[in-house]
Amino acid sequence: MSDSRRKKRMSRSRRKGGSTGMMLTSLMDIFTVLVLYLIVNQGGGVTLDAPKMVKIPESVVETAPRRSVVMAVSITDVFIQGEPIVKIADVLVNSQDSIEPVRQEMLRIKNIAAEHGDKGISESSEVTILADRSVPFKILKKLMSTSSSAGFDKISLAVNQKENQK
Repeated sequence: MSDSRRKKRMSRSRRKGGSTGMMLTSLMDIFTVLVLYLIVNQGGGVTLDAPKMVKIPESVVETAPRRSVVMAVSITDVFIQGEPIVKIADVLVNSQDSIEPVRQEMLRIKNIAAEHGDKGISESSEVTILADRSVPFKILKKLMSTSSSAGFDKISLAVNQKENQK
């Protein structure tokens, strides 16, 4: 007799459609979160914020900057990763092509990045120089030479992007 009750109950649930269908509400929530995550993180460009005292020259640029060590050069100071390292007056007085405080700081940053497992900087040989328009080229040449001697061979000069003049 219990067998017949079970059969009746099963046949009733089949007629109603049962609960064998998939609940799409939670699946749609997951896809919504996934789409929002991809939209927010799709911006692959790196934004370099120059210090207020540095006026960067303008240029027509096609490529976006990559993550690297940032050296900012104002009229009075040289900054690496936002920290003041040396005065421009000291760089001008120095007759050597290499500036030792800058070289030491760049090596220190590379060592710290290696200790913390930041492969982007520790294995990279890139440095981006944000230089004021009025900084003489001989100072930039010394800074580029110093960067090269510290193991940073790929040197990029940052500029403000302006529209193409076609």
